[in-house]
Amino acid sequence: MNYVFYDFETTGLDTKFSQPIQIAAVCLDENFKELDRIDQKCKLNDGIIPHPLAMLVTRVPIDDLKNKQSFYDMMDYVHGKFKSWGPAIFIGYNSIRFDEEILRSGFFQSLHDPYLTNTENNSRTDLFKIVLGLVALNKNIIKIPINEKTKRPSFKLELIAKANGIEHIKAHDALSDVFATIEVARIIKDKAPDYWNECMKILGPRNLMEYIETHDYFYAAPEHAAANVTYKPLSFLTNNPNNNKELAFFDLNYEPKKYCGSGISKIISMVESKQKVIRLYQSNKAPIILSSDFMKSSEIFKDDEMEMFKQSSDEIKSRDDFIEKTNFALVERYDDFQITREPSEFLEAQIYNGGFYSSSDKEKIILFKNSDDAGNKYNISKQFQDRRLREISYRILFSESPHVFTDEQLLERKRFIADKVFCTEEKVKWCTLEKAKDELLSIKESDKHEDQQSYIQEIESYLISEEKRYEAYLSGSDLT
Repeated sequence: MNYVFYDFETTGLDTKFSQPIQIAAVCLDENFKELDRIDQKCKLNDGIIPHPLAMLVTRVPIDDLKNKQSFYDMMDYVHGKFKSWGPAIFIGYNSIRFDEEILRSGFFQSLHDPYLTNTENNSRTDLFKIVLGLVALNKNIIKIPINEKTKRPSFKLELIAKANGIEHIKAHDALSDVFATIEVARIIKDKAPDYWNECMKILGPRNLMEYIETHDYFYAAPEHAAANVTYKPLSFLTNNPNNNKELAFFDLNYEPKKYCGSGISKIISMVESKQKVIRLYQSNKAPIILSSDFMKSSEIFKDDEMEMFKQSSDEIKSRDDFIEKTNFALVERYDDFQITREPSEFLEAQIYNGGFYSSSDKEKIILFKNSDDAGNKYNISKQFQDRRLREISYRILFSESPHVFTDEQLLERKRFIADKVFCTEEKVKWCTLEKAKDELLSIKESDKHEDQQSYIQEIESYLISEEKRYEAYLSGSDLT
């Protein structure tokens, strides 16, 4: 199976309302020999205002934001490449939390299957989590730098690359970050092959559940960087009956007899309290959960400790009544979450709302994508049953073929875009023009960016020009 390492550069940190402006990916075979690569950049969609701080990090040329290929063309190309490279294991650095969500959102907003990296025999994992798990094994295989200010380990990719002699030409350039990620992974694969192979066994919900069903008890690697990263000994309890990707484990650092008689409300508190006697993991988010057999060979726990964990695990697994009440507790928490979660009115945040597309809509997506006639595309877009698909297709047509709309429709769409850009509500998650101006003012008042004054002036000029452009959208003075 191939490996695909990839990375994004974006306009901000919100995974739904930020836009990718660069994506790089490298496809390797199972021996880490390069097979293919991509490095794609795109201009901004109408209505996207980049965070000035993000721009200072990526140093994207202003001209790129205006004149590169469209976002939709880039996502079409990336989707085609990713499909051609599969089946593959998709890997990024801290990617489950960020890059994977950016990728899903990008595919969703361009009429592609958002779940490509964990369907069609593909799987995904996160090198950041693998590094944390390796460090917790105390193998000293990868050097982890210490932050001079906090005196704590730093797991930033660029610092780890430097500490391990990995050439990292330009941090926060997607392709450079991809190659740094590959080289960190190569060190682990070459110097800790048993650990690497064990991590590869548990990719995806199906493989992880098969792994859990064939082993006794487990140790979970840390999922967050901390001064003291350690494994948690765990005994598997159950899947959430209403969400089978949510796995519940009993923390074997606690004495089962003290908790087995608990009622449902107490079990909920065991999940939600800081103490977390019961720990939840999402099987589709690449947790590193290793078997007791593997951990025995690591020798980081003493034999008497492991025997105690084994006895506790046997005890908790024998309590069918406790496991059944845990099922009820998980369902109650999940149902409460579903009731209190309000669906967003904005398309960008509706990727997980509204269910999967119907067979009929899926067929129309293919027709829309394969058509070269803008008028035909417009007719297809009106036939989608799912209103999300209608809005996405209208946005694509507005970008590629605005002439299919009447002047009235164009004015309505442009005013909708401008209203978002000029929105003054503080709680909105996208970057408005006002937010960008305030952020730029803070940058100019800080002494942290004195060496970037020329680029800061470019950002300021760009924001001024964008303000004028969207003012014309409001007035309708620029109708195509």
